[in-house]
Amino acid sequence: MSSSYSLRVVGDGPVADALTAMSAPLGWDVTTTTDDVTVPEGLDALVVTSHHEGVDAPVIRAALAAGTAYIGAMGSRRTQERRREWLLAHGVDEADLARVHAPIGLDIGADGPAEIAVSILAEVVAVRAGRDAVASVSSRSGPIHPELAPGTATCPGG
Repeated sequence: MSSSYSLRVVGDGPVADALTAMSAPLGWDVTTTTDDVTVPEGLDALVVTSHHEGVDAPVIRAALAAGTAYIGAMGSRRTQERRREWLLAHGVDEADLARVHAPIGLDIGADGPAEIAVSILAEVVAVRAGRDAVASVSSRSGPIHPELAPGTATCPGG
C-alpha cells in the first residue's frame, strides 16, 4: 500500500489503538481524534469507533460531503439506527447512507480489539481494491492478481 493513503480514526479505546498500530506496517498516514468532526481534504478513509452522539454522526456527514472513499463506523444495530436517523434528519440521503460501512469490518469471526482491527483494515483494503464480495482467495478461480499481467506478480516474502 502506498504511504500516501490517509486514514483518520475518530474515537479511542483498544480497537482505535489497534487500528493505529496496525496501520503503520501498511504505510498509511494515520491521524486520530476523539472529538474533531472535521474531515481533512483528500482523506481516503474514515473509521469511527466513537459512540458519542455529538461526534460520530457529524463526522460521518462531513466525510460523506468531502467524498471520502471509505467510511465505516463501529457500533450496535441500535447505535447504527441512531446515527442513521440523525444523518437523515441532517440532510444525508439514502444513496449517501449506502456508502457507509456500518457495522464496520469483514465478517471473519473477529473477537477482541486486535482481530476487530484486522477485520476493519481488511474491509478498507477490499473497498480500496474495488472488491464488493470478499471471500477466501482459495474459493476464487483464475489468477490471484487479476489486475496484473501474467507472470508479473511477486511474493513479498520471497
